[in-house]
Amino acid sequence: MQLRFKVPFLVTLVVLVTAVFLALSSYQSALQSIDAAGKQELKTTATLIQNSIQEQSSKALARADLISHLPSIQQAFRTNNRNQLLDTILPSFTVQKDRFGVTEGQFHLAPATSYLRVFAPDAPQEDLSSFREMVVMTNRKQEPQSGVEIGRRGLGIRGVVPVSDTQGPIGSFEVALDFKPLLEALKNVTGFEGGVFVDEVLMSTIATLTSKADPERIIGGLRNQDSTNWQVIRSLVSPDLLTKANDVTLKIENINGIDYGIALVPLLDFKGKKIGVIVAGRNFQSLTSQARAVLVNNIVLAILQVIVLTGTVWVLFNGLLMRPILALDNLIANTARDDVFITVDNLSARRDEVGQIAKSFELLQKRFTDMKKELGLLRNNA
Repeated sequence: MQLRFKVPFLVTLVVLVTAVFLALSSYQSALQSIDAAGKQELKTTATLIQNSIQEQSSKALARADLISHLPSIQQAFRTNNRNQLLDTILPSFTVQKDRFGVTEGQFHLAPATSYLRVFAPDAPQEDLSSFREMVVMTNRKQEPQSGVEIGRRGLGIRGVVPVSDTQGPIGSFEVALDFKPLLEALKNVTGFEGGVFVDEVLMSTIATLTSKADPERIIGGLRNQDSTNWQVIRSLVSPDLLTKANDVTLKIENINGIDYGIALVPLLDFKGKKIGVIVAGRNFQSLTSQARAVLVNNIVLAILQVIVLTGTVWVLFNGLLMRPILALDNLIANTARDDVFITVDNLSARRDEVGQIAKSFELLQKRFTDMKKELGLLRNNA
């Protein structure tokens, strides 16, 4: 292979390998950055869920504490006036239920006897001490308690406070909030669909005032209590995934050809015991599309690099080096054929290595001409 083709070919090969390597390295770095961004988004979502539960617990506690300090409530509770309690609290709690997801307001007598359910005033009094530990602890310690617990009306984010007056303790009052507003807020902020799963045995045993669960919504022994989009949540979870979520779990999985980001947060009761799982999931196809776009861009850039650099090398190598070399080769050949009158002024004027070679050739050409003249004189003298 001639040098004019060999050198550009080798340069093209080196450029191609280098461009491919750089493109793949850039793509790998972008892929890692996108993956890290996805995991960070999942981590932020899991943290947001945990913080939202804590915030809702504080709101439930604040509502309960406000009610417990109303003198009219204390007086009606002390005098065993259920009708006055209900008339005082029901209107405002109806608004709270409609606007803010308040699912329960309940007065208790120590240690944990249901005295009045605001939303079910006709329900009989009942001893709740076997399963309502928050109420028992509040009345025993005379200290507020907050967190997640299952009651007769289902799972709730609860705040329980003692109620007392100048005569001493009377009982306790609690406010329970639903998970639905929390999940809706999560979706509005992050775009993640959410679902709450809780132990089915506990729910069927304790939450007797709720309707029977749909068998389709029981997965791995956990009942779906609430969800923003059941079809999406159902496609993301499996019995094995739910049962193994003892810690915060973050995953990116391909489901039916679509990448989903999934965050699983253990649902803990007020004592820190796991009673279920909160699942959040979102279509991560946009991140996958970004990765593909980066790959396509890198391939296009690699091709452009090869074309531009190879073209540049071809033009420069052949234009600045090979053409002058071929011209000098032609001059040398002509000189060898005795055509010594061809000049190299256009090449010797150059201020580079080619110009130096051309000047050297001029000297050689001049020497050759002088030698020819001397031989001619010697022949004539002979």
